[in-house]
Amino acid sequence: MPEATPQDTRLVSIGVPVFNEATYLAMTLDCLLAQDYPNLEIVICDNASTDATPGICARAADRDPRIRVLHAQENLGATANFQRCIDEASGDFFMWAGGHDLWSSNYVSQCVAALDSHPAAVIAVPESNWIDENGQVYGSRASVLDTRDMAPLARLLTLLWANMHPIYGLIRVDRLRACGPLPNYPGADLVLLARLILEGDFVPAPLALWSRRQARAQENFHDRQRRYASSKVKIHGGRFPLLNLVYRLWHAAWSSSLPLSDKLAFTLAFPGALPARYLIARRRVI
Repeated sequence: MPEATPQDTRLVSIGVPVFNEATYLAMTLDCLLAQDYPNLEIVICDNASTDATPGICARAADRDPRIRVLHAQENLGATANFQRCIDEASGDFFMWAGGHDLWSSNYVSQCVAALDSHPAAVIAVPESNWIDENGQVYGSRASVLDTRDMAPLARLLTLLWANMHPIYGLIRVDRLRACGPLPNYPGADLVLLARLILEGDFVPAPLALWSRRQARAQENFHDRQRRYASSKVKIHGGRFPLLNLVYRLWHAAWSSSLPLSDKLAFTLAFPGALPARYLIARRRVI
């Protein structure tokens, strides 16, 4: 492991929320342990897995003291398990890591450097691509959201058409916790990103790469809603999920420090953008 410099002795917490991730978890943990950033903690929150996941976690923790494993006695639901990762984090920076994904070895160090280079930024956003079950890259790389030199209202409106990949970037812990507990409804990742983007910039880390594995069978909009509502995920959208999301985004804007004129401008602009995005999502198969 490289020697720490005064700048990179700050702790980075990596939260790994898992449920039945035995297929790829060992590979994922090896990838995280191979990061060239010297000061890491890896907090695995196992959501009452019923496969070989607990044993893989135990062996990894025995092998490396940077790994800490927390087991739930019963399935908490996805959102509560993601929140548990934040609650248990001790670092200055935080990132979630999927139990089936991969990262370049410089991922953390490049993201920390990006945040250091732009103190107003709240998240460092890496390059990202999709990989299949065999680790083969497919499709094109996702666009990276860069909001430097943009006004807060412009950042918020830009987010409405961006992908959700920044949620897996490196986040300043104090800014993340200031957003409050994670909300639990479809589209909550967009609302969390809206709260964060109103706090500061999203800055690119172009030399870092996140490889997001498509570990599930392809699903359409209705399949996703059924999976969200299942007893293992426990994300319930209610009868009108789009209206709920509109309200939550409106509330995020109006409870922020935006000037009144910007809040009014957002209220006029976003009701048309969100339904269009919703219709596109309904037609998409991922």
